[in-house]
Parts: sequence; C-alpha cells; structure tokens
Amino acid sequence: MSVLVDTARWPAHGRWWAHLASDRSLEELHAFAAALGVPRGAFEGDHYDVPAELVARAVAAGAEAVSTRELLHRLRAAGLRTPKRRGERVLATTSPAPGVRVDVVRAARVPAPHGTHLLLVPAGGGVLLSARGALPPAPAGARGRAALGFRRTWRRGPAGTAVRHDGLLPAAPGEVEVAGARPAALDDPALAGAWWLPLAREHLAR
Repeated sequence: MSVLVDTARWPAHGRWWAHLASDRSLEELHAFAAALGVPRGAFEGDHYDVPAELVARAVAAGAEAVSTRELLHRLRAAGLRTPKRRGERVLATTSPAPGVRVDVVRAARVPAPHGTHLLLVPAGGGVLLSARGALPPAPAGARGRAALGFRRTWRRGPAGTAVRHDGLLPAAPGEVEVAGARPAALDDPALAGAWWLPLAREHLAR
C-alpha cells in the first residue's frame, strides 16, 4: 500500500479538505478512493480532494498520513505529479504501459514541450476523419490558435521523466479539405481509444 493522505487544511464549500494520492500508481489510487466512496469527479489529475471526515477512515484503511510537503515530494519522485495551471482540467487519465501515463486536459493553451497538433473539424454532429481514420494535422500557422485541450504523455526512463503535449485545435471555417475524408459520429466504437474524444464531446455539446 502506498496511498498517502495529508491533513485537511484547505477550506472550500463550507468544509475542510485533504489530498489523497498514491506514489505507486493511479490504478491503486482510483481503487482506494472508490472503496472509500469518493466520487471520480473529485479526482484532480494526481490526487483526490477528500473531506476532513474521510481522513481517519482513509488511514484506518491503510493510507499513510503525511505532510503536504512529503506528499508532493513523493508524487514528484514517482513521476506522478501533474502540474496544474489556471484554466486546466484533467478529463481522463490512463496508464497504457509501465512507466507511461497519459492525461487528457481541457485547456485554451498547449504548453511546451510540443508534440503533434491536430484539428477538430465538426461534420454532421461528429468529426471529419482522414481516409486512414485520423484527425487532420494542424497547419504550422495554427499553433498560436486557442486550443480545445491537449494530451500530456509522461514516460519514465533511466534518464528521468520525459513529457510531451499533443494539442487539439479547432479548425477555422473552410480551412481543411481532406482527400477521402469521412465523417464519424462520436459514439462510433472505432473512436473509443481516441485520446481527443473527451475534448471533442465537450466542444460539440456546447
């Protein structure tokens, strides 16, 4: 067990709140939080916000009571700390392989270091895909455009943790013409593994 909980020191909504985290894996954290009855909506990318009344229960269930400083130190050392910037919200997090973590983040800006940037082209209630089933790449001049969000990929290796951000940008009217393109509905099972799907759904539902 490597679940950590700090002291409830942060006031919000008429209550005091603590942080629940794991310095081993997000899978362990999600399972522990679910067993405590903490809703998934309380997940903040690398921790859960938990009310003061759950702290003692968390410790009784095996969580280690630590200071906030130690909790942050252990998350950083494990490569599990998510830098949170104003206006960003983590919509999904997965660990597809050991030492790899992927966050899908809603944000108006794609931070560096940059990777690939893709365009979201609405088409008949869905999105436009190329003949190969991928979103079209963003032209170089679109990089400064307000973004819908990004995929942040962490890879831990012998030299440390490498981070890359792949952005999702809205297409300008008439900007994209893709040969052999086809529209795809957002509930198409073939899109189930697409990292940008949470961002597309949010954007097209507005």
